[in-house]
Amino acid sequence: MHSAVKGVGLYLLCAALPAITAIAAEPPPLPVYDHVIGEQVIHTVTQGETLVPIAKRFGMAPHLAAVVNRLPDPNRLHLGQRLLLSTRRIVPATLRDGIVINAGDLTLYWLRDGEVAESFPVGVGRVAWQTPSGHYTIVSRRHDPVWHVPPSIQREMKEQGHEVKKKVPPGPDNPLGKYWLQLSVPAYGIHGTNAPWSVGKYTTHGCVRMRPDDIERLYRVVPNGTPVDVIDDPVKLARIADDMILLEAHPGPDERTATSVAQIVERVRASEVGNLVDLETAARVIRDAWGIAVAVNKTK
Repeated sequence: MHSAVKGVGLYLLCAALPAITAIAAEPPPLPVYDHVIGEQVIHTVTQGETLVPIAKRFGMAPHLAAVVNRLPDPNRLHLGQRLLLSTRRIVPATLRDGIVINAGDLTLYWLRDGEVAESFPVGVGRVAWQTPSGHYTIVSRRHDPVWHVPPSIQREMKEQGHEVKKKVPPGPDNPLGKYWLQLSVPAYGIHGTNAPWSVGKYTTHGCVRMRPDDIERLYRVVPNGTPVDVIDDPVKLARIADDMILLEAHPGPDERTATSVAQIVERVRASEVGNLVDLETAARVIRDAWGIAVAVNKTK
């Protein structure tokens, strides 16, 4: 969704400097945050309890509860069994007031005075159409937006054998849904959808997609001028009370290789809390990519 002139200019610049681009930069240390939402509890199974209602009671997906607790048969629990239930998440608070959209964990965080007012799942750009990271603001909004289909998406429609549309009016066939928040980068915004199942996935052409009720809520309470940070941090690190170090990893759109796990572990080691982290535990958390914050402190 960038202009063709900019794309060509960037390509020519990169092609002209092979010696420079071939030098791999040292991966930057992971930033360390200090705010966590959700909770973690240990639940002791009572007579007749099963995993699904237990997990749902604590707001955790049953399949994740089964994986985290390494249950050989999720349908069979025994009396007195102890289960770890967690919805604990690290907030990547890159600003005190505004919106942080983290493509890495498919979540939009709305912060006020340094606290999370609300958080929502989002859909973001797939690998070939990544949502651009950067610092933006909300500059305008539209109710019942008309979708003016970009030429790049018209070409995709044609290649896939679909009807090529240049404009889609408001209504049930409009993929923007009923609400649009325009970001200060041309052609990108936060919007609703006519396909709620696609939220929480890497499915868009670069925009940020929300469930209908969630975008309506955001549309009505977040004013124009609100700062918006778009980041892509699938692995997050935090230090909270008593020097507890938490690490949270998400799988992202691609599976991680052993090489990428090692690179992320190096970023953890290089962070300001690296000396407090058990790096073997960190590597396991990164590989598991459970999407919940896990303690990774060295044992004393």
